[in-house]
Amino acid sequence: MNRSILLFIALLLFMQGDIRQAAAPRLPDGPIEIVVPAEPSGGWDVTAQAIQSVLRQKQIVKGDVHIVYKPGGGGEKGWKYVNDSSKRIISMTSSLILSNDILRQSKLKMSDFTPLAILSKEWQAVALPKGSSLTNGKDLLDEIKMNPGKVKIGFAPGFGNDDQLSFVSAADMYGIDPFTIQFLQYDSSEQLIQALIRHEIEAASMTVSEAKTYERRGDLTLAAVTSDKRLPGFPDVPTWKEQGIPFVFSHWRGVLGPKNMSEEEISYWDQALKKVTSSPEWKRKINDQDGESFYLNSRETKRFLEQQTTFYQSIMTGN
Repeated sequence: MNRSILLFIALLLFMQGDIRQAAAPRLPDGPIEIVVPAEPSGGWDVTAQAIQSVLRQKQIVKGDVHIVYKPGGGGEKGWKYVNDSSKRIISMTSSLILSNDILRQSKLKMSDFTPLAILSKEWQAVALPKGSSLTNGKDLLDEIKMNPGKVKIGFAPGFGNDDQLSFVSAADMYGIDPFTIQFLQYDSSEQLIQALIRHEIEAASMTVSEAKTYERRGDLTLAAVTSDKRLPGFPDVPTWKEQGIPFVFSHWRGVLGPKNMSEEEISYWDQALKKVTSSPEWKRKINDQDGESFYLNSRETKRFLEQQTTFYQSIMTGN
């Protein structure tokens, strides 16, 4: 090929690179809101604070980043706020938005929003109050078998979320009819943990990150985790697999935006959240919670959520 043609092609590529950089998508100036559709201190809050911290530290966005708490309705109140908002806004989400729709507990569904990213995953745990006569998950399931309908298991914040489903799945594998389990729902992980500490319930199902602070203080003990092997931060806590129940289950967290986001806005968040999840600071914060960084961009997230909808329909309805 003629050398002048090669130089011309190289020049074109260089110019295109400049054009792409100059035309990088941006949001209008002003503060950004990250909605946590629950009370502070839960798993959504931990993840939102990690996003906020890295966005600020790395100066990935212009303007301030605020976390807004909208608890209520198993995420419903927060997601409705996003759905109705015209602000620069994103929200934490999880499988609860899928299960709410499957159980007809909400008029909102994933198609009412723009899927932006999956960010991380972590493991579920079963917690026992300090001084419990039970020592592990198998002991708890045996107690439920011997006293059906009398053993109280707490979870938060909404029916059909991963806290409840993970426990139901493990119990089902152990031969327990889920309808013989007495579940008590709490509005927040803090309310759930306080109920456990007060011995109002025999056990609670929650994520590892929600239990960690209280486990370290000795307020509760962990009876089982849903990981495939023991977690480095909890070397004394057995998996369900070790207790004879071949159950492995991860809980993912992601981000969504209002329904009618422009392609430029979606591209902006693709770039911003990729920078967040690629940073050492992000990975350290997630690892500190015994979770794993698990980034999917907007296109991959849409496909992932379609697969997850099928999965949750199968475990919740048997179809």
